[in-house]
Amino acid sequence: MQPDRAPAPPAKIVTEYVLRTKVTGMERSGKKPPLIRFDAYTNLPRFRTTQFRDIRRTYDEFLKLFKHLSTANPECFVPTVPHDTTYAGPGTDEDEYHIKVNFQKWLDRVTHNQVLMRDEEMMYFIEADFGYSPMTKRKAPATGLRRKAIKQLQPPPDDCQELVDFRPLAKRFYLMSGDVRTKLEKVSKIRKGLGMAEIELGHRFTNMTALEFQSGMINMWKKLGKTVMSVGDIQTIKTTSEMATLGDGLLWLSNDAFVVKETLTNRQILIRDLLSAQSTSRSRHATAARLRSSATINPLRVDEALNSLEDAKQIEAALTAKVNRVTHNLIKERSEWFANTDEDLQGYIADYVRRMIDTERRTLAVWESIRLDIRTADGSGGLSRLGRSELPPIVRRAGVVSSQGPKGDSWSGDRRTAHGSNEIFPPMFDDQNEDEFGISEVDAKNAASMLAGSTF
Repeated sequence: MQPDRAPAPPAKIVTEYVLRTKVTGMERSGKKPPLIRFDAYTNLPRFRTTQFRDIRRTYDEFLKLFKHLSTANPECFVPTVPHDTTYAGPGTDEDEYHIKVNFQKWLDRVTHNQVLMRDEEMMYFIEADFGYSPMTKRKAPATGLRRKAIKQLQPPPDDCQELVDFRPLAKRFYLMSGDVRTKLEKVSKIRKGLGMAEIELGHRFTNMTALEFQSGMINMWKKLGKTVMSVGDIQTIKTTSEMATLGDGLLWLSNDAFVVKETLTNRQILIRDLLSAQSTSRSRHATAARLRSSATINPLRVDEALNSLEDAKQIEAALTAKVNRVTHNLIKERSEWFANTDEDLQGYIADYVRRMIDTERRTLAVWESIRLDIRTADGSGGLSRLGRSELPPIVRRAGVVSSQGPKGDSWSGDRRTAHGSNEIFPPMFDDQNEDEFGISEVDAKNAASMLAGSTF
């Protein structure tokens, strides 16, 4: 008979603690910083309940929380708080949309971090009924002139080569992203001036109607002036779009990279403190050994030296554990920062490209709207003839379709339906163009034939 076996111990249930938030609205008075409204859910045991509704926090309160988290958690790359305004301008729907999306993204990344979500200030930030103010204030490892002087010194010896190589990379990304945004802002200013100049040129074209006597030419100058003014307005829209998408995104990424660089600098300062503590421990150990080996032993001095040595060892042990914890966690944070930055940058570029394509399509549609007016400026076809007098006169047709259709662009060889459905770039080709040109596929040869027979 087999002896009775002891019952297996019950499996230990591991609770996965979460903290989730959802931005529900935003309030702004004039150009003042916004007030963010959001809900929160958590199963962390320190909170007084699991659900919190209609939490209201001002932009300054978000900044206070960020300052505390970045100071009290040197082992985390705390994402920087998004700006309180966008290039779209306060009070616009696009500005409100981008701010809500940015704050939702910031809250998600903070609350998904297992270290930051357990910070005591996060509980105060969510549970406070009458505004939030940090309960515990931490100081940065070094500030002011001391921090600037430390940055000028040679970095301390470091065994973690990944973080050693990561800091100059983060610094380079911070400088390059800021430089790209500065140049993009200069381009936007020039584009804005171009739009105003085109509007002025449109007014001048409209004034040309006073010098004409033929009805076709009068109509052409009038329509051309309005079209050029519309193109100028589109240039202004294009300026706002590129700065509200790519410009604001690069600014946020640049500020985030600066926080990463400063966090790695704090780690270097912590390593310097550890080296100083190790040097102090060795010095006090040598002092205690010298007192013990001396001919006349003073018990008071020996006790004092041993107590100092014990204190130095405790400080060294605490700093060693802190450096190891910070290094181990920053290695994981490094890969997350790369993934988040790559995701954000691709999203900003994709949004920027979509906006630019949309403005170019609008510009093309505006120019195409006056094709008939240019063709019928005179009896021989107007400016569309381009010296081809052997061709018969053009009769005004009301059925000239736009190149922008639901299946693609008839002037290009790209048919989006051939690549499957795409919600981001909807097909823009029109079936009527196939009947007009007499072809069903557009390649390089067909495009050349289409351009050769074009009358505009």
